[in-house]
Amino acid sequence: MRGWRLDSLFRRNAAVKPPRLGAISSSRRITSSLALLATIWLSLLSPAPMCAEDGADAPAQQHWAFRQLVRPAIPHVQQADLVRTPVDNFIEAALEKRGLTLSPPADRETLFRRLCFDLVGLPPSPEDAATFALDASPDAWARAVNRLLASPHYGERWGKYWLDVAGYADSNGYFNADSDRPLAYRYRDYVLRAFNDDKPFDRFVVEQLAGDELSGYTTNSPVDEAVIELLTATHFLRNAQDGTSESDGNPDELRTDRATVLEGAVQITMNSLLGLTIQCCRCHDHKFEPITQREYYQLQAVFYPAFPVFDEKAWIKPRDRVAHVVTPGEMERWEAETRLLDDEIAGLKRDFANWTRERRPPSMVRFSDDFDAPGASLAANWSSRAPGDDAPAGTPELRLDASQPPGALVRDGALCLVESGAAGDRWLATREKFDWTPAQPGEWIQATFDLKADRLDSAATPAARIGFLIAAHDFDDNSPIGGGNVLIDGNPAGGAAVHLDYPGDDSKPVGDLGSSHYVPGHNYGVRVTNEGGGKFRLEQLVDGIPEEKPVTLSEADLPDGGFAFEFCCGRSFIVDSVEVMAMTGLDPDGSAAHREFADAFQSRQKTLRKALKQKQQQRREKPGGIAYVTDVLANPPAVHVLERGNYAAPGSEVQPAGLAMLSPSNASLAVEQLPAGAKTTGRRLALARWLTRPNSPASSLLARVIVNRVWQHHFGMGLVATPDNFGVSGSAPSHPELFEFLADELMRSGWSLKSLHRLILQSAVYAQSSALRSEAFAADPDNRLLWRFRTSRLDAEAIRDAMLTLSGELDDRLYGPYTPTSRQDDGSVIVAENAEGVRRRGVYLQHRRTQINTMAALFDSPVIVTNCPVRSNSTIPLQSLALLNSEFVRTRASAFSSRLEREESADPRRRIELSFRLAIGRAPDAAERAAAERFLNEQTAFYVEKSQLAVAGNQVKASQQGIAMSPETGAERAWHDFCQMLLAGNAFLYVD
Repeated sequence: MRGWRLDSLFRRNAAVKPPRLGAISSSRRITSSLALLATIWLSLLSPAPMCAEDGADAPAQQHWAFRQLVRPAIPHVQQADLVRTPVDNFIEAALEKRGLTLSPPADRETLFRRLCFDLVGLPPSPEDAATFALDASPDAWARAVNRLLASPHYGERWGKYWLDVAGYADSNGYFNADSDRPLAYRYRDYVLRAFNDDKPFDRFVVEQLAGDELSGYTTNSPVDEAVIELLTATHFLRNAQDGTSESDGNPDELRTDRATVLEGAVQITMNSLLGLTIQCCRCHDHKFEPITQREYYQLQAVFYPAFPVFDEKAWIKPRDRVAHVVTPGEMERWEAETRLLDDEIAGLKRDFANWTRERRPPSMVRFSDDFDAPGASLAANWSSRAPGDDAPAGTPELRLDASQPPGALVRDGALCLVESGAAGDRWLATREKFDWTPAQPGEWIQATFDLKADRLDSAATPAARIGFLIAAHDFDDNSPIGGGNVLIDGNPAGGAAVHLDYPGDDSKPVGDLGSSHYVPGHNYGVRVTNEGGGKFRLEQLVDGIPEEKPVTLSEADLPDGGFAFEFCCGRSFIVDSVEVMAMTGLDPDGSAAHREFADAFQSRQKTLRKALKQKQQQRREKPGGIAYVTDVLANPPAVHVLERGNYAAPGSEVQPAGLAMLSPSNASLAVEQLPAGAKTTGRRLALARWLTRPNSPASSLLARVIVNRVWQHHFGMGLVATPDNFGVSGSAPSHPELFEFLADELMRSGWSLKSLHRLILQSAVYAQSSALRSEAFAADPDNRLLWRFRTSRLDAEAIRDAMLTLSGELDDRLYGPYTPTSRQDDGSVIVAENAEGVRRRGVYLQHRRTQINTMAALFDSPVIVTNCPVRSNSTIPLQSLALLNSEFVRTRASAFSSRLEREESADPRRRIELSFRLAIGRAPDAAERAAAERFLNEQTAFYVEKSQLAVAGNQVKASQQGIAMSPETGAERAWHDFCQMLLAGNAFLYVD
């Protein structure tokens, strides 16, 4: 049971916002008390540490992890001929004490496949595997290691490990709100580049904690790529959950949500860098570790200027924590490109609108008002009540041709909607009513208007929404006709919410339309199209073009009624060119002008959509967008210990400091004087310097933690089995002297992780066979002494990436925005086969906290609540069922089969051999070849027999037996099935 951690259980199973001590409800306190009891119980069951001097009675300051590194002597071994690097001396010496020795090396094909998956997460090509197998030169293995370390795919593989540890996600969390973090990928790319460039790990740490302070960046200072990189690195501190853009509770709840962000930043920092559990110190001194509650708040004081929990006005919400930091001239070039593109798009839309006005039959226009008639009154076409309604919409009643609120008037040829700002709804509706349910499928009716301005003058506040209604017929809800009053609440931030029967207590939301932002200078509206079967499709129109994401309504939802603009809550705006147009059947004179126009309209609209899509694909996102962290208070207020973690009970004041157990003389931080004009405190940079100061206990622990993480991913388990807990309550190292040696080597190499890889990968320990040896198993069944290589299953990303590689479909583009995932009606989360970037590597898939790709989740891809130092490693039936039934796997198997046919079309036996070399890195043995041939023959016969049933006309029987009619031959389908079985087999899924 060593290594069981209750916080890990919470990470895997709790809601996205974890339980909190000192919070509002007693049930949460009970849960937390039970958690503490469970932790104590587990600690009692944990075996004693392996180092005698670190026993329970030893002073905590003497704990092996908290001491400064001392380089151990390299031990001598009896089997010196087995030694390739000093790593072997330590492992072999421990084995010899138990009467054991290292296993013989694995064969070269197995070794090369192991190395490829280990370093780049992809299977080797048959050509590369064959080249290595035949290379007998002494440095063949070293060259293979160096070549893979130099691959850009190395950063994708090993950078993902760090992203797990750092708690990276593409969303903010906060229960199911879980809003998007659209710029988080910039930090992900920074991490991948850092690993590819072998950025010294101590520098990597400093940049993530204090890149902004390291750069000296201020808002108006000159910027280069190096400064942008340093700012991007600080997103590390944003990886914790942050629901403060979504939280809307009482002040105490809002304060709790802000505090959760600060606590998450401290927790991730301490756990990822120092392997310490620290979160319980929010309420009390640590029960197991030499960390006091006061020290916890000293650490909070380091980060408080960036996350000012108790200063609501200074707090910056995640959606606002964004800046565009660009090199000289970059923004100007982008703006010029964008203006040109916008002009071209506007021209295409203008031409389409002009053509529509010129060609449409006059009888299609059911209503039009451009507010240009001299001296005309609004009362001719508009009213404060809907057509047929018995009461005005709202109190006080809207006044027409009046500039006093609430009122409506024509000014400069446009309609001004003048809202009072008081609570309550009212509307300005057409006097004429319209039939909003076209009779025949395919027919439609639409209402549109030009949005001229989102405020009455430049000094006013922009309207929060641009609201309008269709089927407006009954404001006070006393009509015998139900439904109607369909509000479309246009959002300047994008899209429009749709409400039925608005306003009133029985009003209900029915969905959201479109995605475009409601901003002046565009034509907006909706179109209602008869879909047949009593269903009507409501679409948002922007500049005459229907957008995706429609809402479906019924006939009862759309009674006859007027078109109206909604007045509410200070939402004043200016519109022009209101029009209701319908394409319904024949002209009144019996001609086919309507249908002829509709056919031409649809053809021209299709051409326009294609042209607009091409133009939009040329659009570059605004450059330099990063969501970085910097201090928002240069002179922050005092930080206090919170009594029992209660936010309303501040205790004694604290100053920023490190941990005393890692600072024998003084834990105070040496805050540097930052350049003039800097708006940060320098506290985070001081903490980073403290962590990485050479020859200190803190940097020694930092080195141990990252060495353990590297060893863990090479061998399936770290030298310390609890990578998230190096404290007194964690596991002791299985090989203490080796552990210290490797940490010392890392620091001597200039903190080069690639040098550490080379030292480990060129050892005889790494090259061992995974074959079981009975005498060694009897002595060490858990293989903690490393007498053989541990067989391990591929992780979720490697499984997906390997399938794409075998099928020949892998999109190996580096970096950039994530590929979106989508939730299906059955609750599964997939990447749609037509999505942009669908065949990119798994590290580039959207990683939402509440919406993990289902296939990846089945293979233990983590749900990020805080961070994930080590993934679960499960074997469950659902994994096999997914491999047999997943559309993704079936599609890859089909493409894999097609690849085999292209590359070995003539000889089935050679095709079988190629399939094995691609999927498992070696040729099949005699038994595997025979089984493959037998499967293909029997499966082909099966499909041929069923096809014959179909040909004979027995369609019913064939359908009952689940055989889809297909032009594929039986042999082709058999090869598809064979490829899928390879992808579902252990030989593919596991690495020896």
